[in-house]
Amino acid sequence: MKTTFTVFLTAALVLLAYGRPMRTWSYQELTDQADWVVIAKPISTTNTTEHWVLPNTSPGVRVVGVNTEFEVLVALKGDKSLKTLVLHHCRLANPEEHLFNGPSLVSFDPKQPNRFLLFLHKDPDGRYSPVSGQTDASSVSVYKLEGASW
Repeated sequence: MKTTFTVFLTAALVLLAYGRPMRTWSYQELTDQADWVVIAKPISTTNTTEHWVLPNTSPGVRVVGVNTEFEVLVALKGDKSLKTLVLHHCRLANPEEHLFNGPSLVSFDPKQPNRFLLFLHKDPDGRYSPVSGQTDASSVSVYKLEGASW
């Protein structure tokens, strides 16, 4: 009986422990890879006409492009004279879609007084994108700062 229970429990845990590979980044790696590291607050958010499927997601997760404009409060790395930036990121094409072990996408509400630590690459079109890529940006490249009084 104990053996049957152990086999059943092990099989159940294996089925529940589905995972997706995700790179672990250190703050030093993020800083080294970034063109710009800033603390900023969102000003406005607009959808773009871009549609694509996120890489490294199964099944392929369909997303829509988003531009969020930020006011730069502090530049920790990069051009310290710039006062605004546009972050190019994405949202689910179907906001009602529930994904098991899905991507960690970023989202911003300019009406909230939130501040973010952003590790960014400069794109050829002048916008910025998360240094770790779009798929898990909120887990790696974009950090909401808690408890700071600005």
